[in-house]
Amino acid sequence: MPTCAITSGYTIDCRDSVGGVETIYLIENSALYDASGNTRVIDASGTITAITKNTGKRFYEFQVPRGTASTSNTITSSQENGTIYYTHQVVFPINQRNATIRNIVATLAKNRCSFIVKEGDGTYKMFGRGFGLTLDTAEAGSGVALGDRNGYNLTFSSMESEDFLVCPANLVPSLIVAGT
Repeated sequence: MPTCAITSGYTIDCRDSVGGVETIYLIENSALYDASGNTRVIDASGTITAITKNTGKRFYEFQVPRGTASTSNTITSSQENGTIYYTHQVVFPINQRNATIRNIVATLAKNRCSFIVKEGDGTYKMFGRGFGLTLDTAEAGSGVALGDRNGYNLTFSSMESEDFLVCPANLVPSLIVAGT
């Protein structure tokens, strides 16, 4: 029977972690694969070392108001089947509801997207490298009171064979540049 070696433990460190999401970058998942179906996102031990996008493709930046967006990753296993998979979820609002935003949301609903998210602690994480996240719900409304959101709340999720990847900050500026 093969063994999966445990190579480290965990100790409680300084309490310097913070929650939340600052910025979201997204791209069509297919733009990160070559014509043969090979990924263009290269990683080593869970950290991205290189990202190449298809020609003309780029990540689009979605800014989010503080305290409104979140990410999550869940590990699910089946002892009976010997399987493990990861569920990724990205939730964020868009604080407008006009024709331009309506069209953006409609386009996102038709795609499988990969996300790189800057979380509140300053780390960047990639969700949906393998299969991409799809839009589960896009709740839109006017709100009731003057201070309520008049816009959308988007929920994307996926089932992946691997968990999120960490993206070094030095790779982020190249995300919004179109691939060549």
